[in-house]
Amino acid sequence: MGKVINFGCRLNACESETIERFAGELGVVDYTIINTCAVTAEAERQLRQEIRKLRKQNPNIKLVLTGCAVELNPDFYLGMDGVVGIISNKIKLSKEQYLKYGSGEKSTVQCGNQRVRGFVQIQNGCDHRCTYCVVRLTRGPSVSFDKDEIVFQARKALKQGYKELVLTGVNISSYGQDMSPQADISLIIRYLLKNIPELTRLRLSSLDPADIDNELIELIGGEERLMPHIHESIQSGDNMILKRMGRRHSREQIIEINSKILEKRPDVIFGADIIAGFPTESDEMFENTRRLLVEGNLSLLHVFPYSKRPGTPAALMPQVLKKTAAARAKVLREDAAEILGRKLQTFVGKKVHILAETEEIAKTDSFLAVKSLSELEPGKEYWINCVKTENHTIIGEL
Repeated sequence: MGKVINFGCRLNACESETIERFAGELGVVDYTIINTCAVTAEAERQLRQEIRKLRKQNPNIKLVLTGCAVELNPDFYLGMDGVVGIISNKIKLSKEQYLKYGSGEKSTVQCGNQRVRGFVQIQNGCDHRCTYCVVRLTRGPSVSFDKDEIVFQARKALKQGYKELVLTGVNISSYGQDMSPQADISLIIRYLLKNIPELTRLRLSSLDPADIDNELIELIGGEERLMPHIHESIQSGDNMILKRMGRRHSREQIIEINSKILEKRPDVIFGADIIAGFPTESDEMFENTRRLLVEGNLSLLHVFPYSKRPGTPAALMPQVLKKTAAARAKVLREDAAEILGRKLQTFVGKKVHILAETEEIAKTDSFLAVKSLSELEPGKEYWINCVKTENHTIIGEL
Protein backbone atom coordinates (compact mmCIF):
# COMPACT_ATOMS: atom_id res chain seq x y z
CA MET A 1 0.00 0.00 0.00
CA GLY A 2 1.46 3.34 -1.01
CA LYS A 3 1.50 6.18 1.46
CA VAL A 4 2.39 9.85 1.86
CA ILE A 5 4.87 10.92 4.53
CA ASN A 6 4.83 14.55 5.58
CA PHE A 7 7.68 16.61 7.01
CA GLY A 8 7.48 20.19 8.22
CA CYS A 9 4.94 22.96 8.58
CA ARG A 10 1.16 23.18 8.54
CA LEU A 11 1.30 24.24 4.90
CA ASN A 12 3.13 21.02 4.07
CA ALA A 13 0.45 19.11 5.98
CA CYS A 14 -2.24 20.85 3.93
CA GLU A 15 -0.43 20.04 0.69
CA SER A 16 0.16 16.44 1.76
CA GLU A 17 -3.60 15.97 2.14
CA THR A 18 -4.00 17.00 -1.52
CA ILE A 19 -1.17 14.70 -2.61
CA GLU A 20 -2.77 11.89 -0.60
CA ARG A 21 -6.01 12.40 -2.49
CA PHE A 22 -4.18 12.31 -5.83
CA ALA A 23 -2.44 9.10 -4.80
CA GLY A 24 -5.75 7.46 -3.90
CA GLU A 25 -7.47 8.57 -7.09
CA LEU A 26 -4.61 7.43 -9.34
CA GLY A 27 -3.92 4.14 -7.59
CA VAL A 28 -0.43 5.00 -6.34
CA VAL A 29 0.24 1.83 -4.35
CA ASP A 30 3.79 0.84 -5.26
CA TYR A 31 5.42 4.15 -4.32
CA THR A 32 5.91 6.09 -1.10
CA ILE A 33 5.71 9.87 -1.52
CA ILE A 34 7.62 12.13 0.88
CA ASN A 35 6.74 15.82 1.13
CA THR A 36 10.01 17.29 2.41
CA CYS A 37 10.96 20.29 4.53
CA ALA A 38 14.05 22.51 4.53
CA VAL A 39 13.20 25.03 7.23
CA THR A 40 16.34 24.05 9.18
CA ALA A 41 19.44 21.95 8.59
CA GLU A 42 18.09 19.62 11.29
CA ALA A 43 14.91 19.09 9.27
CA GLU A 44 17.01 17.92 6.32
CA ARG A 45 19.11 15.66 8.55
CA GLN A 46 15.93 14.00 9.83
CA LEU A 47 14.71 13.60 6.26
CA ARG A 48 17.90 11.85 5.16
CA GLN A 49 17.71 9.65 8.25
CA GLU A 50 14.10 8.70 7.41
CA ILE A 51 14.99 7.84 3.81
CA ARG A 52 17.82 5.55 4.95
CA LYS A 53 15.57 3.93 7.58
CA LEU A 54 12.84 3.23 5.02
CA ARG A 55 15.40 1.79 2.63
CA LYS A 56 16.80 -0.46 5.37
CA GLN A 57 13.32 -1.69 6.29
CA ASN A 58 12.46 -2.40 2.65
CA PRO A 59 15.39 -2.63 0.18
CA ASN A 60 12.90 -2.61 -2.72
CA ILE A 61 11.10 0.56 -1.64
CA LYS A 62 10.41 3.17 -4.32
CA LEU A 63 10.42 6.74 -3.00
CA VAL A 64 9.12 9.83 -4.78
CA LEU A 65 10.22 13.10 -3.18
CA THR A 66 8.78 16.58 -3.41
CA GLY A 67 8.84 19.72 -1.25
CA CYS A 68 11.34 22.33 -0.13
CA ALA A 69 14.38 20.15 0.60
CA VAL A 70 14.45 18.59 -2.87
CA GLU A 71 13.87 21.98 -4.44
CA LEU A 72 17.17 23.13 -2.95
CA ASN A 73 19.20 20.06 -3.86
CA PRO A 74 17.35 17.71 -6.25
CA ASP A 75 20.46 15.95 -7.58
CA PHE A 76 21.59 14.95 -4.09
CA TYR A 77 18.27 13.40 -3.14
CA LEU A 78 17.80 11.71 -6.49
CA GLY A 79 21.14 10.03 -5.86
CA MET A 80 20.00 8.48 -2.56
CA ASP A 81 19.22 4.76 -2.59
CA GLY A 82 15.51 4.09 -2.95
CA VAL A 83 14.64 7.48 -4.48
CA VAL A 84 13.21 6.95 -7.96
CA GLY A 85 11.58 10.30 -8.66
CA ILE A 86 11.55 14.00 -7.83
CA ILE A 87 8.61 16.39 -8.25
CA SER A 88 9.39 20.10 -8.13
CA ASN A 89 7.88 22.08 -5.28
CA LYS A 90 6.33 24.46 -7.81
CA ILE A 91 4.24 21.74 -9.47
CA LYS A 92 3.64 19.26 -6.65
CA LEU A 93 -0.06 20.16 -6.46
CA SER A 94 -0.59 19.24 -10.11
CA LYS A 95 -2.32 15.87 -10.33
CA GLU A 96 -0.68 15.09 -13.67
CA GLN A 97 2.72 14.85 -11.97
CA TYR A 98 1.63 11.63 -10.22
CA LEU A 99 0.09 9.86 -13.23
CA LYS A 100 3.18 7.80 -14.02
CA TYR A 101 3.31 6.46 -10.47
CA GLY A 102 -0.30 5.23 -10.43
CA SER A 103 -1.97 2.06 -11.70
CA GLY A 104 -5.04 3.93 -12.86
CA GLU A 105 -7.19 1.99 -10.42
CA LYS A 106 -8.57 3.96 -7.53
CA SER A 107 -7.05 2.93 -4.21
CA THR A 108 -7.47 3.86 -0.58
CA VAL A 109 -4.42 5.61 0.84
CA GLN A 110 -4.53 5.58 4.63
CA CYS A 111 -4.14 9.00 6.17
CA GLY A 112 -5.77 8.54 9.58
CA ASN A 113 -7.72 11.76 9.16
CA GLN A 114 -10.65 12.19 11.55
CA ARG A 115 -11.89 15.16 9.48
CA VAL A 116 -11.96 17.40 12.53
CA ARG A 117 -9.56 20.17 11.54
CA GLY A 118 -8.97 21.00 7.87
CA PHE A 119 -6.50 23.35 6.19
CA VAL A 120 -7.34 25.98 3.59
CA GLN A 121 -4.37 27.53 1.82
CA ILE A 122 -4.71 31.25 1.09
CA GLN A 123 -1.23 32.11 -0.21
CA ASN A 124 2.20 30.73 -1.01
CA GLY A 125 5.75 32.07 -0.95
CA CYS A 126 7.33 34.98 0.90
CA ASP A 127 8.69 38.43 -0.03
CA HIS A 128 10.90 38.87 3.03
CA ARG A 129 14.57 38.08 3.36
CA CYS A 130 15.12 36.75 6.87
CA THR A 131 18.82 36.00 7.09
CA TYR A 132 18.39 32.42 8.37
CA CYS A 133 15.64 31.30 5.97
CA VAL A 134 15.61 29.53 2.59
CA VAL A 135 11.84 29.61 2.04
CA ARG A 136 12.11 32.35 -0.57
CA LEU A 137 14.42 30.08 -2.58
CA THR A 138 12.16 27.04 -2.29
CA ARG A 139 8.73 28.65 -2.71
CA GLY A 140 9.34 31.98 -4.45
CA PRO A 141 7.67 35.35 -3.78
CA SER A 142 4.33 35.75 -2.03
CA VAL A 143 1.31 34.93 -4.17
CA SER A 144 -2.20 35.45 -2.79
CA PHE A 145 -4.99 33.13 -3.92
CA ASP A 146 -8.27 34.43 -5.33
CA LYS A 147 -10.78 35.08 -2.56
CA ASP A 148 -13.60 33.23 -4.33
CA GLU A 149 -11.37 30.19 -4.84
CA ILE A 150 -10.59 30.28 -1.11
CA VAL A 151 -14.32 30.36 -0.34
CA PHE A 152 -14.84 27.42 -2.72
CA GLN A 153 -12.12 25.37 -1.00
CA ALA A 154 -13.47 26.24 2.44
CA ARG A 155 -17.01 25.16 1.48
CA LYS A 156 -15.58 21.96 0.01
CA ALA A 157 -13.75 21.19 3.26
CA LEU A 158 -16.92 21.74 5.30
CA LYS A 159 -18.87 19.43 2.98
CA GLN A 160 -16.18 16.80 3.52
CA GLY A 161 -16.99 16.90 7.21
CA TYR A 162 -14.32 19.16 8.72
CA LYS A 163 -15.59 21.01 11.78
CA GLU A 164 -12.86 23.63 12.00
CA LEU A 165 -10.83 25.29 9.25
CA VAL A 166 -7.30 26.67 9.52
CA LEU A 167 -6.05 29.35 7.14
CA THR A 168 -2.56 28.37 6.11
CA GLY A 169 0.27 29.46 3.82
CA VAL A 170 3.94 30.35 4.01
CA ASN A 171 3.13 33.79 5.44
CA ILE A 172 -0.64 34.23 5.69
CA SER A 173 -0.38 37.69 7.22
CA SER A 174 1.05 38.95 3.92
CA TYR A 175 -2.17 37.98 2.13
CA GLY A 176 -3.27 40.59 -0.41
CA GLN A 177 -0.05 42.63 -0.41
CA ASP A 178 0.71 41.45 -3.96
CA MET A 179 -2.78 42.35 -5.24
CA SER A 180 -3.96 45.45 -7.06
CA PRO A 181 -5.61 47.14 -5.31
CA GLN A 182 -3.79 45.93 -2.25
CA ALA A 183 -5.70 43.89 0.31
CA ASP A 184 -4.83 42.31 3.66
CA ILE A 185 -5.57 39.23 5.75
CA SER A 186 -8.48 40.95 7.52
CA LEU A 187 -10.24 41.21 4.16
CA ILE A 188 -10.12 37.47 3.45
CA ILE A 189 -11.19 36.61 7.00
CA ARG A 190 -14.22 38.88 6.75
CA TYR A 191 -15.01 37.65 3.23
CA LEU A 192 -14.95 34.01 4.32
CA LEU A 193 -17.11 34.55 7.38
CA LYS A 194 -19.61 36.66 5.45
CA ASN A 195 -19.96 34.20 2.57
CA ILE A 196 -19.95 31.01 4.66
CA PRO A 197 -22.28 31.58 7.63
CA GLU A 198 -22.09 27.85 8.43
CA LEU A 199 -18.36 28.23 9.14
CA THR A 200 -18.40 28.49 12.93
CA ARG A 201 -14.75 27.76 13.74
CA LEU A 202 -11.97 29.54 11.83
CA ARG A 203 -8.38 29.39 13.03
CA LEU A 204 -5.26 31.22 11.85
CA SER A 205 -1.86 29.61 11.43
CA SER A 206 1.37 31.52 12.14
CA LEU A 207 1.27 35.32 11.82
CA ASP A 208 4.15 37.72 11.22
CA PRO A 209 3.84 40.30 14.04
CA ALA A 210 4.85 43.09 11.66
CA ASP A 211 1.56 42.56 9.80
CA ILE A 212 -0.74 42.51 12.84
CA ASP A 213 -2.41 45.93 12.57
CA ASN A 214 -5.27 47.55 14.48
CA GLU A 215 -7.87 46.24 12.01
CA LEU A 216 -6.77 42.64 12.60
CA ILE A 217 -6.68 43.23 16.37
CA GLU A 218 -10.28 44.54 16.26
CA LEU A 219 -11.31 41.51 14.20
CA ILE A 220 -9.71 39.06 16.64
CA GLY A 221 -11.36 40.88 19.52
CA GLY A 222 -14.84 41.06 18.02
CA GLU A 223 -15.36 37.94 15.91
CA GLU A 224 -16.38 34.94 17.99
CA ARG A 225 -16.07 32.55 15.06
CA LEU A 226 -12.35 33.35 14.93
CA MET A 227 -10.68 31.04 17.45
CA PRO A 228 -8.80 32.75 20.33
CA HIS A 229 -5.35 31.35 19.58
CA ILE A 230 -2.70 33.55 17.99
CA HIS A 231 0.59 31.97 16.96
CA GLU A 232 3.30 34.50 16.13
CA SER A 233 6.56 34.14 14.25
CA ILE A 234 8.61 36.01 16.87
CA GLN A 235 12.01 34.19 16.70
CA SER A 236 13.78 36.31 19.33
CA GLY A 237 13.11 38.68 22.20
CA ASP A 238 16.24 40.79 21.63
CA ASN A 239 16.08 43.78 19.29
CA MET A 240 19.65 43.46 17.99
CA ILE A 241 19.16 39.79 17.17
CA LEU A 242 15.85 40.61 15.48
CA LYS A 243 17.68 43.13 13.27
CA ARG A 244 20.38 40.60 12.42
CA MET A 245 17.65 38.10 11.58
CA GLY A 246 16.08 40.59 9.19
CA ARG A 247 12.81 40.61 11.12
CA ARG A 248 10.51 43.63 10.89
CA HIS A 249 9.26 43.85 14.47
CA SER A 250 10.72 44.68 17.88
CA ARG A 251 10.21 43.10 21.30
CA GLU A 252 8.28 46.23 22.36
CA GLN A 253 5.85 45.75 19.46
CA ILE A 254 5.17 42.16 20.55
CA ILE A 255 4.32 43.30 24.06
CA GLU A 256 2.09 46.13 22.76
CA ILE A 257 0.26 43.97 20.18
CA ASN A 258 -0.44 41.15 22.61
CA SER A 259 -1.59 43.55 25.31
CA LYS A 260 -4.03 45.18 22.87
CA ILE A 261 -5.41 41.79 21.82
CA LEU A 262 -5.89 40.69 25.44
CA GLU A 263 -7.74 43.92 26.19
CA LYS A 264 -10.19 43.09 23.39
CA ARG A 265 -10.35 39.34 24.06
CA PRO A 266 -8.96 38.11 27.39
CA ASP A 267 -9.30 34.40 26.51
CA VAL A 268 -6.68 34.53 23.75
CA ILE A 269 -3.70 32.20 24.19
CA PHE A 270 -0.48 33.21 22.42
CA GLY A 271 1.99 30.84 20.83
CA ALA A 272 5.31 31.63 19.22
CA ASP A 273 8.21 30.30 17.20
CA ILE A 274 11.57 31.02 18.85
CA ILE A 275 15.12 30.36 17.61
CA ALA A 276 17.71 29.83 20.36
CA GLY A 277 21.40 30.43 19.76
CA PHE A 278 21.18 32.60 16.66
CA PRO A 279 24.63 33.82 15.51
CA THR A 280 26.09 36.52 17.83
CA GLU A 281 23.46 35.87 20.55
CA SER A 282 25.04 36.69 23.92
CA ASP A 283 23.85 35.58 27.34
CA GLU A 284 22.23 39.00 27.83
CA MET A 285 20.43 38.78 24.49
CA PHE A 286 19.17 35.32 25.40
CA GLU A 287 17.86 36.62 28.72
CA ASN A 288 15.88 39.26 26.79
CA THR A 289 14.13 36.42 24.98
CA ARG A 290 13.42 34.63 28.25
CA ARG A 291 11.83 37.79 29.67
CA LEU A 292 9.66 38.24 26.59
CA LEU A 293 7.88 34.97 27.33
CA VAL A 294 6.36 36.59 30.41
CA GLU A 295 6.12 40.16 29.12
CA GLY A 296 4.47 39.01 25.87
CA ASN A 297 2.11 36.51 27.56
CA LEU A 298 3.48 33.63 25.48
CA SER A 299 2.25 30.19 26.56
CA LEU A 300 2.59 27.76 23.64
CA LEU A 301 6.12 27.74 22.25
CA HIS A 302 7.85 26.01 19.35
CA VAL A 303 11.55 26.35 20.20
CA PHE A 304 14.32 25.48 17.74
CA PRO A 305 18.07 25.62 18.33
CA TYR A 306 19.60 27.58 15.45
CA SER A 307 21.04 25.39 12.72
CA LYS A 308 23.29 26.77 10.02
CA ARG A 309 21.85 26.87 6.50
CA PRO A 310 24.52 27.18 3.78
CA GLY A 311 23.81 30.03 1.39
CA THR A 312 22.07 32.25 3.95
CA PRO A 313 23.55 35.49 5.35
CA ALA A 314 23.29 34.13 8.89
CA ALA A 315 25.66 31.30 7.98
CA LEU A 316 28.41 33.90 7.51
CA MET A 317 27.89 35.51 10.93
CA PRO A 318 29.88 34.52 14.04
CA GLN A 319 28.26 31.27 15.19
CA VAL A 320 27.13 30.30 18.68
CA LEU A 321 28.36 26.88 19.77
CA LYS A 322 25.85 24.12 18.97
CA LYS A 323 25.86 22.90 22.55
CA THR A 324 25.13 26.45 23.76
CA ALA A 325 22.22 26.79 21.34
CA ALA A 326 20.87 23.41 22.45
CA ALA A 327 21.19 24.34 26.13
CA ARG A 328 19.39 27.64 25.57
CA ALA A 329 16.60 25.88 23.68
CA LYS A 330 16.22 23.52 26.65
CA VAL A 331 15.96 26.44 29.07
CA LEU A 332 13.31 28.14 26.90
CA ARG A 333 11.28 24.93 26.72
CA GLU A 334 11.46 24.61 30.51
CA ASP A 335 10.41 28.26 30.94
CA ALA A 336 7.52 27.73 28.52
CA ALA A 337 6.43 24.56 30.32
CA GLU A 338 6.34 26.43 33.63
CA ILE A 339 4.35 29.32 32.14
CA LEU A 340 1.92 26.91 30.45
CA GLY A 341 1.55 24.95 33.68
CA ARG A 342 0.53 28.08 35.55
CA LYS A 343 -1.89 29.02 32.77
CA LEU A 344 -3.52 25.59 32.79
CA GLN A 345 -3.97 25.70 36.56
CA THR A 346 -6.27 28.71 36.16
CA PHE A 347 -8.81 26.47 34.39
CA VAL A 348 -9.08 23.86 37.17
CA GLY A 349 -12.58 23.90 38.64
CA LYS A 350 -13.99 25.68 35.59
CA LYS A 351 -15.71 24.64 32.37
CA VAL A 352 -14.05 25.09 28.99
CA HIS A 353 -15.36 24.71 25.46
CA ILE A 354 -13.66 22.00 23.41
CA LEU A 355 -13.64 20.33 20.00
CA ALA A 356 -13.07 16.57 20.25
CA GLU A 357 -10.33 15.15 18.02
CA THR A 358 -10.58 11.51 19.19
CA GLU A 359 -12.62 9.63 21.79
CA GLU A 360 -10.48 11.12 24.57
CA ILE A 361 -8.35 13.93 23.11
CA ALA A 362 -9.60 17.44 22.40
CA LYS A 363 -8.48 21.05 22.05
CA THR A 364 -9.96 24.11 23.71
CA ASP A 365 -10.95 27.02 21.48
CA SER A 366 -7.63 28.59 22.48
CA PHE A 367 -5.80 25.39 21.37
CA LEU A 368 -4.91 24.03 24.79
CA ALA A 369 -4.65 20.24 25.00
CA VAL A 370 -7.41 18.37 26.81
CA LYS A 371 -7.73 14.71 27.83
CA SER A 372 -11.25 13.67 28.69
CA LEU A 373 -12.11 11.06 31.32
CA SER A 374 -15.50 10.75 29.58
CA GLU A 375 -15.85 9.30 26.09
CA LEU A 376 -16.07 11.90 23.33
CA GLU A 377 -17.33 11.79 19.76
CA PRO A 378 -14.66 13.09 17.31
CA GLY A 379 -15.76 16.31 15.66
CA LYS A 380 -18.31 17.18 18.32
CA GLU A 381 -18.15 20.24 20.58
CA TYR A 382 -18.58 20.03 24.35
CA TRP A 383 -18.32 21.99 27.55
CA ILE A 384 -16.02 20.01 29.84
CA ASN A 385 -15.26 20.34 33.56
CA CYS A 386 -11.53 20.76 34.24
CA VAL A 387 -10.59 18.61 37.22
CA LYS A 388 -6.78 18.79 37.15
CA THR A 389 -3.74 19.23 34.89
CA GLU A 390 -1.16 16.66 33.91
CA ASN A 391 1.74 16.69 31.40
CA HIS A 392 0.79 20.14 30.04
CA THR A 393 -2.76 18.92 29.46
CA ILE A 394 -6.12 19.75 31.02
CA ILE A 395 -7.80 16.63 32.44
CA GLY A 396 -11.56 16.96 32.34
CA GLU A 397 -14.89 15.17 32.39
CA LEU A 398 -18.32 15.88 31.00
